[in-house]
Amino acid sequence: MGMHDIDDTIRSILIEHDVDPVRGFLPANDPVQRLADAFEPWERLIIQIPELVSTRQVRHAVDALPELDARRLTEEPELRRAMLLLSVFGSAYVWNQSEPSRSLPATLCRPWSEIAARLHRPMIVAHASIVLHNWRLIDPDLGLQTDNLEALASFGGSPDEHWFYMVTVAIEACGARSLPLLLMGKKAAAADAANELTDALQIVGGTIQAMTTELERMEEQCRHDVFYRDIRPYLTGWPEPGVVYEGVGEHPQIFHGGSAAQSSLLNALDAALDIPHEHPGTSTFLQAMRRYMPPRHRRFIEHLESGASIRDAAARHASSSAAFDRCIDAMVHFRKTHQAITMRYITQQAPTSDEAVGTGGTDYADFLRRTRLETSDRRLDTP
Repeated sequence: MGMHDIDDTIRSILIEHDVDPVRGFLPANDPVQRLADAFEPWERLIIQIPELVSTRQVRHAVDALPELDARRLTEEPELRRAMLLLSVFGSAYVWNQSEPSRSLPATLCRPWSEIAARLHRPMIVAHASIVLHNWRLIDPDLGLQTDNLEALASFGGSPDEHWFYMVTVAIEACGARSLPLLLMGKKAAAADAANELTDALQIVGGTIQAMTTELERMEEQCRHDVFYRDIRPYLTGWPEPGVVYEGVGEHPQIFHGGSAAQSSLLNALDAALDIPHEHPGTSTFLQAMRRYMPPRHRRFIEHLESGASIRDAAARHASSSAAFDRCIDAMVHFRKTHQAITMRYITQQAPTSDEAVGTGGTDYADFLRRTRLETSDRRLDTP
């Protein structure tokens, strides 16, 4: 089932929600690698960030930034690049010294506020910036594979940090294949077309397995201690008591950090496969994570949650029922793998159990266990 099989209705739904038929939630065109000359101070600083992080000089450098006019950014790809840079500057500023900063300077916050408002996203480092819009192809002919990707921005500049982001980009690229098929599955469910539904589900199941294979590459080149010590702190967001954005507002803002739960890909699979997360320990956090997604991607998930249920339609036929359960099993395996890897990166590195929280600020072990159980509960042929 190739891209030529996507009918006009499905293609138009994808376009409307900024979902590329081949790349999924990754941008259809490679991310912008450099802004116009007017934004040279930002471009110079992003190159210097790893050295400034290591010498604990980030705050001095960000304080010295001139205030640039973000209104001069006209195209969405430019806004995404600017959002990535300013998100990195903000997080590096807050977390670069032993005591977090409780405020960010107005010369950073005012243009950042303008950009965030136009993108309809919060002013914080999030999956959309640090993963979806933070890569370049080393060889354009080789495509979106982990070994052929390089991050455009990072905090510490280590190969481990680049690998951490690029494995995540590769998972997004791999899972992209499922998105048109989820729409085909919804359409087949509405028409009670068992063969089409089975075909779509079989490819989705295989795609989820391929995503797990990508995820299993994480530990090849991202060391556990480097992640815990050098990467994780900069992705933790602003917990209580929050951070004041000077020049934008007087009250401290509290935001979650970048988290895999902000990936629209896993949320889209849950939505289409009718895997609700209703436990208080999962639903509140997952709903909160949606506001960190690009808004059209969030609406795509809502679209998949509406209409005919793939699970109900699959239950009516033996072949589609079996294909549905293989998708559920693949999702459970993905979540088990994710949980096991996260344990090695966080729990086994944390000095105390109180400090073993995910970058989104959650008690991630309990959260991942619950989401996995909520997934396995959706099997039709419960053993």
